[in-house]
Amino acid sequence: MALTVIRTARPSPVWQESYVRVKKGQRLVIDGEGAWSPDLQNRTGWCGADGVPKTPGSNDYLLPGANIGALIAKIGNTVFAVGSRYDNPAPADGVIFLAMNENPQNNNQAGSLLAQIIIFDDE
Repeated sequence: MALTVIRTARPSPVWQESYVRVKKGQRLVIDGEGAWSPDLQNRTGWCGADGVPKTPGSNDYLLPGANIGALIAKIGNTVFAVGSRYDNPAPADGVIFLAMNENPQNNNQAGSLLAQIIIFDDE
């Protein structure tokens, strides 16, 4: 059996609670779709859940090395890239939080993504 929940992810570097709790090792699928725009300072660039191609975030981003504007998630203290699809065991126990991979100092974003979260019962 599986539980499916759909959440709207705002284009923000602030963690947004999904209210979905998982156990470490439980199969977790997150699909992201839609369009949003990270704060690119003097220019506008729309992207999907995979973020701006070939534009990794620096050390001051929520997930350094992942594309700017990518959909990312956090469970406990573990932050990981989601992009347009994540299908792996949950890396930790806890509630899933979602965010745009963005510099927390930036605040000029637009758009939104829909994140479909599917958790599967332990086998």
